[in-house]
Amino acid sequence: MSILRRSLAATGAILAAGAVALVDASPALASTPSSCSSVRQIGTTRVLTVGGMQAASVKQYYGCGYNYAYIYVWEQYRATHSNWDLYVHVINESDSGSDYGVGRLSNTTRAELWGAPANTASYCTHVTGYLNSTGGSTSTVC
Repeated sequence: MSILRRSLAATGAILAAGAVALVDASPALASTPSSCSSVRQIGTTRVLTVGGMQAASVKQYYGCGYNYAYIYVWEQYRATHSNWDLYVHVINESDSGSDYGVGRLSNTTRAELWGAPANTASYCTHVTGYLNSTGGSTSTVC
């Protein structure tokens, strides 16, 4: 292999490793809700697609005896939009007529939103989140 090919191969490997590090670093930057500094994700992540673009993640977290709804707007969406509306809440499946742990922001540029603590930990729950009018739900956790 020529010196040029080895150099290009090494550069490609470094770039690939750097890209992986950047992707892996993003989740570590997520905040925690103001009412609980130790939460863990429960259930699946729901990705919201808006206009053909993967735009946001919706997740459910548990900590300090409560469930939390969470939505994160991805960089690629934020880079192409000047503002957006966010709404996220926990759904207690035995009482689906009420929204628990609601979080709402209108006309915002914030990347993430935590809902309020939801006293639903002893029930089967899932989280539903909306970016503008596009919504989706996580899996149910009992």
